[in-house]
Amino acid sequence: MSELPYLLALSKLYELTRFGEKLDLSTPRALQAAMGWPVMRQRSVLIGGTNGKGSTSAFLEAILRRAGLRTGLFTSPHLVSFRERFRVDGEDIDEQTAWEAAFRVLAVAEEAGIEPSFFEVAHAMATVIFAEAGVDVAIWEVGLGGRLDATNVCDPVVSAVVSIDYDHTEVLGPTLEHIAAEKAAIFRPGRPALTAATGAGLTALRRVTAGELAVVQASPDLPELPLPGEHQQSNAALALALASTLGVDPDLDALQDVRWPGRCERIGNFLLDCAHNPHGARALAEWIRARVHGPLHLIFGAMSGKDVAAVIEVLEPLVESVAVVTPTYPRRMEAREIVPLFTRVPAWDAGEVGDALAARPTDRLTVITGSCYLIGEARALLLGLEYPEGGLVTTAR
Repeated sequence: MSELPYLLALSKLYELTRFGEKLDLSTPRALQAAMGWPVMRQRSVLIGGTNGKGSTSAFLEAILRRAGLRTGLFTSPHLVSFRERFRVDGEDIDEQTAWEAAFRVLAVAEEAGIEPSFFEVAHAMATVIFAEAGVDVAIWEVGLGGRLDATNVCDPVVSAVVSIDYDHTEVLGPTLEHIAAEKAAIFRPGRPALTAATGAGLTALRRVTAGELAVVQASPDLPELPLPGEHQQSNAALALALASTLGVDPDLDALQDVRWPGRCERIGNFLLDCAHNPHGARALAEWIRARVHGPLHLIFGAMSGKDVAAVIEVLEPLVESVAVVTPTYPRRMEAREIVPLFTRVPAWDAGEVGDALAARPTDRLTVITGSCYLIGEARALLLGLEYPEGGLVTTAR
């Protein structure tokens, strides 16, 4: 089948970024009502948090699938292909499923006089795709915050907030308690509420959570995981606990089925990680100190609005040289803005991502980090994949 309908649908979806990032549940609810509430046709698990929600969702999906359940997984953002956002039984959806769902949702929105954002349509597509696939459990990774995120229109049988730290403070609020309150809004009265948060983040979450909050800690009995890093032990433990609340006796071997690109991912002599805030940078730094020996080169790029200085403060002591890049993604920071923030090691404006990859020192490991969008572009270049998909540049999150 021609790829034209898929690329046409993708182009129409990306045009919806003109509506911005709407934090309001009225549109997602209106879409669900117009479509007959497909989001209610299976059990839902809702997973939020500052970092780790994607990995936790991936662990849970693998556990449930190993137990014989048909799974749907909705995540964001995508790294290379839009279709990565939708998985049924562990596989990305195909192009036909994507464009059929997109045109269906867009048609319903037009007929009902609804003007949805890009993310609201993507979420609505997932509800249609999962309902028609007959999934037993849908796992929803929260996009931004929780209280007003489109994923929060479901009626979850269990919810989890993986971690609480500073990110998106311009939207979620300036303190950990503000952030925790936004994320805790995915909990439901009388339903299990789980977290793997620690420290000040856990304290803030406890303050704003009305009901009982179950705190899950990493187990020393877990096997070595395919996703590296000590923080993944906590994510896996939380996924196991979530599976148990669903009545599943988890098979630890299922954890080995997880593949989650861009999380301490090794491709040749490159290490790719989506760390884009101080919490993520600290997790990456812990793993590097424990597992990586020898000199390191860093390829770094970032998006506007991030606490880039704090991320650099964590990473700079680990590396000997830095190539700062300007990613293709429109919300990027220009490399020239970032270079002065590196004060301890040589750093230079390396231009585009491809130029930095070609010019990296070959006698050492190169760490690529700073943004999921940078990782998507670098990963595509390293693996010979088209980027951006269909040549369509977008500001979609």
